[in-house]
Amino acid sequence: MSNIPLKDIRDIRLGKAEALRTMGINPYPSKASRTHYAKIILDDYNAHEGQTVTVSGRLMSIRTHGALTFGHVQDQTGRIQLYIRREVLNATDAQKGYLGYPDLNLLDIGDFVEATGVVTKTQRGEISVQPTTIRLLGKSIRPLPDKWAGLKDREAILRRRYLDTIIQPTHKETFESISRMLYATRTFLNERGYVEFITPILQPQYGGGTAKPFVTYANALGGEMYLAISHELYLKRLIAAGYDKVYTIGRYFRNEGIDRSHHPEFSMIETMAAYANYEYNMDLIEDMFRYVAQSAFGKTEFAVRGHTIDFGKPWKRISMNEAVLSATKHDFGKCSSVDQANSILASLKIHELQPSIGSALAKAFEAIVEPTLIEPTLLYGHPMDISPLAKPMDSDPRFAERFEIFIAGMECGDNWSEQNDPITLLNRWAADFHAQDKNEDEFHPLDYDFIEALEYGIPPTSGIGPGLERMAMIFTGNENIDEVIFFPMMRPTLSEINAAIYGIDELPSHQLNKDDVFLTLEEFNALVKENRLRPENPNISIYPFARVWKNSLLNGAPKVSMYLEIEGFIRNKRLRVTGFPIGENDRLTNSEERHQFKNRIENVLNQALSGSSAKCDVHVAAIVVLDAIK
Repeated sequence: MSNIPLKDIRDIRLGKAEALRTMGINPYPSKASRTHYAKIILDDYNAHEGQTVTVSGRLMSIRTHGALTFGHVQDQTGRIQLYIRREVLNATDAQKGYLGYPDLNLLDIGDFVEATGVVTKTQRGEISVQPTTIRLLGKSIRPLPDKWAGLKDREAILRRRYLDTIIQPTHKETFESISRMLYATRTFLNERGYVEFITPILQPQYGGGTAKPFVTYANALGGEMYLAISHELYLKRLIAAGYDKVYTIGRYFRNEGIDRSHHPEFSMIETMAAYANYEYNMDLIEDMFRYVAQSAFGKTEFAVRGHTIDFGKPWKRISMNEAVLSATKHDFGKCSSVDQANSILASLKIHELQPSIGSALAKAFEAIVEPTLIEPTLLYGHPMDISPLAKPMDSDPRFAERFEIFIAGMECGDNWSEQNDPITLLNRWAADFHAQDKNEDEFHPLDYDFIEALEYGIPPTSGIGPGLERMAMIFTGNENIDEVIFFPMMRPTLSEINAAIYGIDELPSHQLNKDDVFLTLEEFNALVKENRLRPENPNISIYPFARVWKNSLLNGAPKVSMYLEIEGFIRNKRLRVTGFPIGENDRLTNSEERHQFKNRIENVLNQALSGSSAKCDVHVAAIVVLDAIK
């Protein structure tokens, strides 16, 4: 890797772009003439040998040996060699945009090029294109990361995923497989008579669930609008309109926390089927997962969170009360009072008082049973008091015709028989409506427009709503949701390097989200010691962020500035802790030093939490190594 500062490299490449313009060659032409992708040629050399082809892509290597130059062009399908011979390559032609052999030095790794020539093999047997013409299609003025090291810093990968997939093309497979998964899902539903609809993302009133919405403002209407937390109520309107089977693959926005399995913006497949109840959809979701597994991935067995899951087998089905009874030997269905239910919770070492017997049952399930549901499981029969949109079971009205999907201990969808009695639904909504709770996560507004539609009548109806990102995590073997989102939500940043390059004299001040909590390490330790700041759950996630300035020394070592972000103390919020001690010898420039640094953070924080059952999980440190701008 070159030690030349980024700004100097960029200036050199800008100079080459200007030299091309001086020659009359546009470094950013508007049209390419590709005839073949790399993989087609590589997979069937015999059919292409001796043929003239045009390949286009990013130049990933180039090396000159006198009258011979070798390079590799990478497109979406793969990478193919260019075998460039001085006597074969046409001379520079500004009108046509051709670069002759003496002007190849104006090309850099990362440039987009087009090469037209004959398919052949080199003496070493590598399938190649021997160009007669080469055109520049797009000048790259920033160097790519080192192709051997790639992007190792997790934050850098999430912020600039495009660089990671350039250097490591195999990393594209996850996102390509998600595309196949979407296609298979649509095919599955379409073949079963479902009609796909586009439902509103901007909604005058959010509903269909209980979540904190993102709020915006429509100038044309002069009022607040909400980004969709659900599309369910619109699909029910379509049932009222006379459609029997409808679905949407939509975007959902919930202004809540970010962790390994939650993201504020996500996708779901949401369906509604008339003349069907929740049992129909149990079969539908099981069949859909099996179909997608076979169609998009060609198998039914997958490694999910350390377990082997076989979607070819029938799924387990069990009621919530049965599951809790089996795991705890306590039957919440026989409880006669809330106090009795809370007493059972206390005996299970769950000390959060619940407002109802049903809530206590759900809390026991969540704490004790849910993590044990490894094989695909359909859990049904939720308490009615936590299922406001569902119908009660005829056999026992205390429980709802509702089911959730669990795979490898992870919830993957929530579904029910829809309440189509408008008066019953309105009364439930009204009973649960508290205007003062509008800014809370569990608030559900009254939607009189939907009640009006329901009063015109809909038949028995039920739907499913599996999250696409959760499905993608399962099928691709990823345990973090941001590994299946190409563009995960992150705070915007402007590095000192970019500020210097773009001529910004003063960096904008970092605006903390109003929900963030900012503490020094001393304040954090004191609050924990005084028991005023307590873990919300036993798993505390620590995200260290550090900047290392290699050319700025402090006591002989590179200057390091850092802070920690801590999840698990405050619901849906991260604590920011500053003032973590940096050792004089901390350089953080190789994996061993970072691992030691990670262990030291873990030790310090576990010591602070001594006496608590909480344990810290320190994620890979987000280290940004920076050179000083020259």
